[in-house]
Amino acid sequence: MDFTIRQRILLMRHPETPANTERFFSGRRDVPLTERGERQRDRGVEALVAFRPDRIWCSPLSRCHDLAFEAASRLCVPCEERDELIEFDFGALEGTRFVDAASAGHPFPWPLDGEGRSMPAPGAESFEDVAARVDRLQKEMLGLDGRTACVSHGGLLRMFFARAYGIPFDRFWGVHLLNVHSLYFTCTGSELQLGGFNLSPEEVVERCTTPNAYDMRNIWGASGRD
Repeated sequence: MDFTIRQRILLMRHPETPANTERFFSGRRDVPLTERGERQRDRGVEALVAFRPDRIWCSPLSRCHDLAFEAASRLCVPCEERDELIEFDFGALEGTRFVDAASAGHPFPWPLDGEGRSMPAPGAESFEDVAARVDRLQKEMLGLDGRTACVSHGGLLRMFFARAYGIPFDRFWGVHLLNVHSLYFTCTGSELQLGGFNLSPEEVVERCTTPNAYDMRNIWGASGRD
């Protein structure tokens, strides 16, 4: 197996919003941050700065965009809004509380038909559609070098993890990822390899800045051998 690291990739979930605390589907709604989320945003910026990316990509929605662009400004690196990183479109469920989804006739996660295809609510994205845009994103990432940071959404990052490791549609939504926590991958140029999961901003800072004797392959690049 090829362990040569060509790229390091940090994928951060946005800070807390009222949709998270009140438990409703926000999807493409541009909801604000809570007071706690504002504090989380500051912590997230510090984590991205410590990671030292060559580029930052983000969802166009403000709960991702604001954090990403603040970090990019401090680092003087490019920040690009990417439609591939936007959250699921929940269609008819947008604005609906999670507990009311089934009674509204649109259970989530989307049920699968007899051939394993998802059956989304009216106007919503299917799992297949989201998987296709994640596949495009991962294919583009495989061709890059250096460091890439992404700020995105819980649903999208679950799908990113699922597509990297072949997790089926009936299992991927059960992966837990906290607000302003991160997934971390290394990239060989041919595949993505998980190097960290559900990392707090403080854990990201530590791993990016403190060499670890157990990190034999210098996964985080903290030893200065990038």
